[in-house]
Order: sequence, then structure tokens, then C-alpha cells
Amino acid sequence: MAIDPPLAARRSAPCPDDPTSDLVAQVHNYSRAVIEAELRRLARRAPSLRPDDLELIDAALDELVESLLLARLRILPQHTARLKRLFGTRGRTREAF
Repeated sequence: MAIDPPLAARRSAPCPDDPTSDLVAQVHNYSRAVIEAELRRLARRAPSLRPDDLELIDAALDELVESLLLARLRILPQHTARLKRLFGTRGRTREAF
């Protein structure tokens, strides 16, 4: 069984708006933003959750993103332009899909 990298290492990806950053880093950053926003919302709605509880939920969601999205993107031979447009922030138009 592989040992997970420290949580801080998993979160240190390049900025998604940087045109030189790759698709995996962009998807990672987008997913981290969603997870963090949802954790803040959850903490407000369920104040009885302790910081340890939130950290456990954070780690579980991070693992889901890794196994369902990021690991699969990493095994693609080359990230296709279509996928980059799907997850990219620049020049995205409805016709591109």
C-alpha cells in the first residue's frame, strides 16, 4: 500500500490561471477550491464538528479526487486539447465542446 504524501504536499500545485501549468494541476486546484469551500460551509452548518472531524472529511474528499480524477488524468498519454478546454479557464466557448 502506498503512503500518502503529506497533506500540504498534495495541495501545493501551480496556479490554475498560469497557462504553463498542466491539466492535472489545474484540476487539482479546482477540486481543492471546491473542497475548501464545502468544508467552510459544512463547518458553519454543523458547528459541532471538531477540527479533527473536518480534517478527516478533507482527507477523504482529497482521496476521492485523487482516485477518481487525478490518477486517471495522469495515465493519459498526453492531455488532449479537448480536455484542456473542458477544464481550462481561457478561451472556453460552448462551440469548443
